[in-house]
Amino acid sequence: MLMAPLCVTAIVRSQPLQGSGACASPAMGEYLIVSEGTRGGQPLGRLQLETWLPDGSVRGTRFLRVGRTYSETQYEGRWESESDCGLLVIRDQAGSNSKVLLTSQGRPRFGLSNRAGDVVTERWLLQPDRACKPEVMNGTFLSKQRGHTFVSASWKPNAVIQQETWTGWRMVGLAFSSYDGAGEVAAYQGKFTQDENCIGRIRQQDDQGVTFAYAAILRSDGSGYAYLQTQGDDLTVALVEKSLP
Repeated sequence: MLMAPLCVTAIVRSQPLQGSGACASPAMGEYLIVSEGTRGGQPLGRLQLETWLPDGSVRGTRFLRVGRTYSETQYEGRWESESDCGLLVIRDQAGSNSKVLLTSQGRPRFGLSNRAGDVVTERWLLQPDRACKPEVMNGTFLSKQRGHTFVSASWKPNAVIQQETWTGWRMVGLAFSSYDGAGEVAAYQGKFTQDENCIGRIRQQDDQGVTFAYAAILRSDGSGYAYLQTQGDDLTVALVEKSLP
C-alpha cells in the first residue's frame, strides 16, 4: 500500500518544467527599480533609474544603502535573454547583476539580485519619457513600508504608513510608525530638490525637530515616487503612490 504514492511522485518529478507562456522581446526604455533585502546580514535598500537600449546595452544611476554605508554610482552593462520571459542584466562592478522576469509585453516587472551574499528583491516600473515638473506631482500620496532601525548594536525592524500632500515640490504629511512594537505618530514637512529631471533629494523635518534625508526618483507621469533614506539610524526604501479619487 505504500508503494503507489511513491511511484506517482516519481512520475510527476520526471516531467520537464514548462514555462508559463511566451513573452515579447524585451522592451526598450527607462525603468525605475526599487530594491530591498539584505546583504551579508545587513539591511539593503537601493534605487536605480536604468535605460535599456536597442543594442542590448544598459546604463543607469544607482543609489545604494547597505547598513550604515551609502553610495551613488553611474554604471553601464547589458542584458541577455535566458528564456522567453526571463533575462539576466549584467552590470559593471559598481552595479551588480539581476535575474529579471518580463511581462507578456516584454517589460521587466520583478527581479532578484544575482550577487553572492544578497537576498534582494526588485520591483521594476516603466518610466515614461517625460519631463518631471512640480505641477505634475501636486496631490495626495499614500505609502506603507518596512524598514530597519539601528539600536543596541543591531538592526531592528520597523514599519511606517504615511499620508502626505505635495504642492510645488513641497510636502506636508503624517506618519504612523511602529519601532519594534513601540508606536509613534509624527507630523512632518519637507521639500524635493531637483538634481536631474526626475532625480533629486528630499529633506524633511518632523514636529519633534528631527531631520530626515532621502535620495528620490519621481515617476514622470506624477503617479508617485521612490525614496531611499541616506543617513541616520534608520534605513528605509519605499515606493509612494498617488491617492486616486
